[in-house]
Amino acid sequence: MLRRRSRGRIELPPLAEEEVYARSYGERSDEVTNVKRREPVPEPARGPRLSDRSLRDAFRARLERRDET
Repeated sequence: MLRRRSRGRIELPPLAEEEVYARSYGERSDEVTNVKRREPVPEPARGPRLSDRSLRDAFRARLERRDET
């Protein structure tokens, strides 16, 4: 059974400009810390890209070497 959300909204009391500012920005404190930007981490080097043909040939060669032993 599905329930529908009620469309009624609760009306909030009107706020004075000082209250809006206090809610938006809050009080300043000494606990604020500065965040430093980190140096980007270099990506690991990738090996050469293999085509589907070369990958298939390498797989066949490996299977043949396995059959020889």
